[in-house]
Amino acid sequence: MENLPYTVLIDELPEKTMMRFSGQLIINHIEKITATVKNGLISDKDLQIEVDNPESVDVTFIQLLLALKATLSANGKKVEVNAELSEDIKKLILNSGFQYVLN
Repeated sequence: MENLPYTVLIDELPEKTMMRFSGQLIINHIEKITATVKNGLISDKDLQIEVDNPESVDVTFIQLLLALKATLSANGKKVEVNAELSEDIKKLILNSGFQYVLN
């Protein structure tokens, strides 16, 4: 297995899909992260997203989360996002105006 600077884990539970993200969630890797998400996404289930102490986050990852929320909401599904973030990343998210995406 490739040693990637990010992690995307997808678990299919009977009632929902869980996605866990960590590592470098930035533009350098967003195409591969997005491809992994698309391959693992089942849009007929609710989605729970866990962002687990990423090293870095940028607007491209926030856009991916917003797209997931919009896609699943359009299909009548719920999306829950839980994020464990460092203080620096919390400040960055707050200053960029995207605090509503990562509750």
